[in-house]
Amino acid sequence: MAKHIFRGLIIILTFTLLMVFSAAPVLAFDARSGNMVTVPGGEVINDDLYVGANTVIIDGTINGDLWAAGNAITINGIVNGSVMAAGRTVNINGDVGHAVRAAGETIIINGDVSGDVIVGCSQVNIASTAKIGGDLLFGAGIARIDGLIEGDIKGGGSEVTISNGVKGNIALKVESLTILPTANIQGDLTYTCEEEADIQSGAQIGGMTTHNLPEVKEKRAKPFPFVLFSGIGGKVTGFIMALIAGLAIILLAPRRLTSIAESIRTRPGPSAGWGALILFVTPIAAIIVCITIIGIPVGLIALALWGIAIYLAQIPVGLFIGRWIIGHFRGVEGKAIMVGALALGLVILRLLRLIPYLGFFIGLAVILFGLGAVVVSERGRRAKAREAEST
Repeated sequence: MAKHIFRGLIIILTFTLLMVFSAAPVLAFDARSGNMVTVPGGEVINDDLYVGANTVIIDGTINGDLWAAGNAITINGIVNGSVMAAGRTVNINGDVGHAVRAAGETIIINGDVSGDVIVGCSQVNIASTAKIGGDLLFGAGIARIDGLIEGDIKGGGSEVTISNGVKGNIALKVESLTILPTANIQGDLTYTCEEEADIQSGAQIGGMTTHNLPEVKEKRAKPFPFVLFSGIGGKVTGFIMALIAGLAIILLAPRRLTSIAESIRTRPGPSAGWGALILFVTPIAAIIVCITIIGIPVGLIALALWGIAIYLAQIPVGLFIGRWIIGHFRGVEGKAIMVGALALGLVILRLLRLIPYLGFFIGLAVILFGLGAVVVSERGRRAKAREAEST
């Protein structure tokens, strides 16, 4: 039974990769992973590039899209396609030929982006040297917009400052808004805020300025069973459900689960790389498969299995954290100790995800390492099996 469970999970991930490779004429890509991945200046990549690493530095040219996940992502070169990035720090100094989609704690754009920019982060800085050819859509704690925006600006944040030219309209929901004297807004300015914006003398607004007050919404009691998944009750319910799923896996396949958790410790770089590849490529591959009528059921099934795998990714990560802590005090052997380690790890993950802004990145890291460790563990197991057969 245990073999069938983990074989099924491996089939899910393998099936995803097979779909991608079968669509190679449509979706050619280059995948790289490790602790640090660098595309040096002078190197030209003529495919899409998928990167999962702690540090990502792009100094060369990518004639396709860039998908990057890591702690620090820096783009100094040229990306002639779009950029999809998730990291603690995302710094775009080079030129991007199409759109930018980024999530991180701090996002800095110094270069030119020909298309739209969509970002979600704690702090975003569109430097004075930046130029965005499309719209800017953001959700951030602090937003500093000093670059030239040729489209519209839409978004929300705590503190927003605009100091340069905006050729389109602006629609914001903020706690405070400052328009500096050097700003030149050619369209309308519409903002929702409890206080009036600080529009300083010299700022130019070509259209209408509209100040809306936030709506006061009445709190309504959520009906059962949705109340179980809201507030503190939702956190506790989610923890119990994850613990039950982990308990079932521990009872059925403790050694295999331990091997997966150990892969996170011994091979963190490859685990994050494979996790990024599976996380980002799966929905694209499923959509490509769904283009044909025959492939619609296959694509939908792949997306469903992808969602299940993402949910289960927290189990090996939680076990890894719990084993690492308990291992400092005593040996982690036996199913009872594994259950305790898993419970401890899941509690820690739940608490970490409550941290404002950082919670998203912690959740992303859990998914990357959890998914990738399954592949790394299985590859290691098969390599040992082949060595045993050869001897």
